[in-house]
Amino acid sequence: MTKLKGTFILWRLRLIFWPLFSLAVVIALLGAISSSRAVGQRGGESTSPGDVHRNRVDVLGGTGPIPTPLPCPRCWLPRTQSENFDGLTPPELPPGWLATNALGPPPLWVTSDSGVPMPPADSPPNALFIDDPDVVSDKRLDGWFLDFFEDCCVRLTFRQTFNLEASEVDPNLGFDGGVLEISTDGGNTFQDILAAGGSFVSGGYNRTIAADRGSPIAGRQAWSGNSAGFITTVVNVPAIQKSGRLRWRMASDMSGGAEGWRVDSLYMTWCEGMGTPCPTPTPTPTRATPSPRPRPTPMPRPIPLE
Repeated sequence: MTKLKGTFILWRLRLIFWPLFSLAVVIALLGAISSSRAVGQRGGESTSPGDVHRNRVDVLGGTGPIPTPLPCPRCWLPRTQSENFDGLTPPELPPGWLATNALGPPPLWVTSDSGVPMPPADSPPNALFIDDPDVVSDKRLDGWFLDFFEDCCVRLTFRQTFNLEASEVDPNLGFDGGVLEISTDGGNTFQDILAAGGSFVSGGYNRTIAADRGSPIAGRQAWSGNSAGFITTVVNVPAIQKSGRLRWRMASDMSGGAEGWRVDSLYMTWCEGMGTPCPTPTPTPTRATPSPRPRPTPMPRPIPLE
């Protein structure tokens, strides 16, 4: 009877112990899994497909530095045009160029390979040349036609040397002088490059022409005096939406003359087309290599009670 009672008590203890032990094991496992997930999140790593997705979104929407875009060209198609007059036989001009004397005697503008002012050319053998007579004259050379519809950033560079009559007392006063003009209506009318909206980058006008000696360009800014050799002139050409044309113009007065004016080595650049051809760069996100996932420590198996 005593042995049977003891067996019954042991059986009831087992019925109570095993459920409690199983619950403790489940709680321990859940705690280990929760700790592992927390460690992964603190280290920037995910431990499930959902966490991987959330981390990827964080990288894309982060506030880190965006890669610097590569340099982008200023225009769709950079264009150039040049003329050094060396393929011509003096005194002929390039095809389509037109020399006229609105006032005064010959000569007209020509190409030249000798004479004053010295040297005769920037790129030998030839350069453009016009004299500076001791009478009133207005000598014009209509050169390149311009057509820059929907283009931009037109820049003209040329080399010039001049010795034109000017005041020996006032360094700002000229008597005979040269100017650069532009037409925006196909060559029918011209105005000074500055009045049309252009600007000199370097080598611009250096004197103002006297207003009391009968010069056709009296009172205007111009190149005058002695340049003492070739200098470089760079000018931003104003925007032209219709056919235009460039003109080099020399005007003298009645007070005396000098050696003249030479122009050489013309070079023009512009951008064909409008807008930026470069796409906006999109930063490419990078994903870090995930660390090994911590594994929970296995719990010891319970020892059954006898």
